[in-house]
Amino acid sequence: MWITPPSSRERRAAIAAKLAEKGVFSLDAPVSGGDIGAKNGTLTIMVGGDAVALEKVMPVFVAMGKTITLVGEAGAGQVAKAANQIMVAAQMVAMANC
Repeated sequence: MWITPPSSRERRAAIAAKLAEKGVFSLDAPVSGGDIGAKNGTLTIMVGGDAVALEKVMPVFVAMGKTITLVGEAGAGQVAKAANQIMVAAQMVAMANC
């Protein structure tokens, strides 16, 4: 099992394909919730990759997070995290203009 650090979706998919050839599962699993969520074990984990791989590591993710969602294939976790960050930034800008 390999859980990857951030990279582009295309690179992430290429890495996953190479690892799959060797029988290695891989996931991209960025988190949201900050240091407080990490300390409290309440992170949101956005997972990209194979559902079978996710089931194998689910006990680890449950220890770290409250909401664990498989959002698609390899690289999709990074896309979900980017979308989350864009929404947070948009809300901050909106609030600053009030």
